[in-house]
Amino acid sequence: MNCPRLLAALLSALCLVSLPAAARERDDDDRFDKDDRKADPALVAARQKFFGIENVDERGRVDKDKVIFSWATNTTYAVSVQGRIILLDSYINRPELPTTPLDTRRTPILPQDFVALRPEAIFLGHGHGDHADNAAYVSKWTGATIYASAETCDVMQADTTRMWNDPNLVNGGVRIVPDGDPVKCVAVVPRNSPPGEYTGTLANPAGGTTTVRRITQFDPNICILTFKHVHSGTAPVDPSFNHSPLSNFGDPRYSGRVITTPPPAVTYPAMYPAGTSLNPSSPPVPGQMDLRTTGFGGSAGIIEMWYHFVVRGSGRDFTFAFVNSAGPVKEGIGSGSPGLISLAQYNDPVNNGPAIALAAEIGKGLFGIMSSLPHTDVLMGSIVSLGSGNNQQRDIIQYIQHLRPKVYYPGHLTDVAQAGSALYHKINWRETALAMGFPQSDWPEFRLLVDPNDFMVPQVFNVNDERWEKSREAEERVRSQCR
Repeated sequence: MNCPRLLAALLSALCLVSLPAAARERDDDDRFDKDDRKADPALVAARQKFFGIENVDERGRVDKDKVIFSWATNTTYAVSVQGRIILLDSYINRPELPTTPLDTRRTPILPQDFVALRPEAIFLGHGHGDHADNAAYVSKWTGATIYASAETCDVMQADTTRMWNDPNLVNGGVRIVPDGDPVKCVAVVPRNSPPGEYTGTLANPAGGTTTVRRITQFDPNICILTFKHVHSGTAPVDPSFNHSPLSNFGDPRYSGRVITTPPPAVTYPAMYPAGTSLNPSSPPVPGQMDLRTTGFGGSAGIIEMWYHFVVRGSGRDFTFAFVNSAGPVKEGIGSGSPGLISLAQYNDPVNNGPAIALAAEIGKGLFGIMSSLPHTDVLMGSIVSLGSGNNQQRDIIQYIQHLRPKVYYPGHLTDVAQAGSALYHKINWRETALAMGFPQSDWPEFRLLVDPNDFMVPQVFNVNDERWEKSREAEERVRSQCR
């Protein structure tokens, strides 16, 4: 690639992420959306299930004037962008075989539902199993292109090989995937690169620049920007604000529990008793298949990507960002990428001064990218962090302070978060924001999705709505970064 770098520290170079020739599609339409196509009942049913019957016609075409998000647990969303279908992550919490005659599953979704949607692309925020499970399976059956780190693409290939070699005897020996050929996975940033591809060094920490790359599959109507950032992790207690501990409590009725205080004791029957998992038991039963990512994503799992979408409307642009983890960018603490430091290193400044300085500059570079991206209308972001014990919701709030989205959907609310704990996380977000001095007038509209009530409830945005009107400066950002 020929990628000229901008010399300003807060402006990022733009590089094109091109598809292999066989996968390159610049058609403005959904590749399954052809006027002469016969209606596929499975496709129509799946798209109506995720995007709403009122938004999908009898051929399975989704309204092109809308962007529709449909929550599929954790940080997984099925999305229709001007009628083009994509997945943001591919994991499903509690995938269970359907029950009859009444389907009582807490999560009424299986990976086969994603296949029936026929997505054109899968964007993996990072490769841990609670985000990347099912990705290789869905890609192999649909031809969808997976976008991920180079290291996670390696794991996707391993997933494909494992599934192809699985005898699947419990299901009559039918192959889990159609062939053993390499899965279609595109690395969006160079292998083993620092977050933001920051070019500073230990000798000159502040002298680096950052790079943002562009994915071209959906050009020209959908511009997609991407860069590497930082997975959630633990940083020291930030002394700049007062702290209110997060109560990560779930609804006791979900799993069934006996409550003894105050007396008398009350027994709650399980609202969603465990069913038969899709994942193989011992011994396995018919219908079970192992579609999980190998080794929970392995060492590549922690490598984190950011995706920023600019949707061209009639006279205005609608933008949304997808980030499935919020890390301690301020300190540059993390692992899996050069330039990040461990918590132990951070706590030993005498022996790690240059490394600490470089990590902090990487963090400044990432905040610089966030501030200079096309203005964000909707943020699909994580509210759960491995650093919440020390700093609660600080990390995602700092992202929001730089992005300034109009609407925020907090994600990661079925894994790490306890089932039904969404309201506790919302309250703690508010408490942390106030403690940090974040003016309430600058807060985004907070759209809380509560599990399992909001699974597959369409979140609909009209791309031509006046609410997304941008200033001349904001439109210039789009022109310069989506040229």
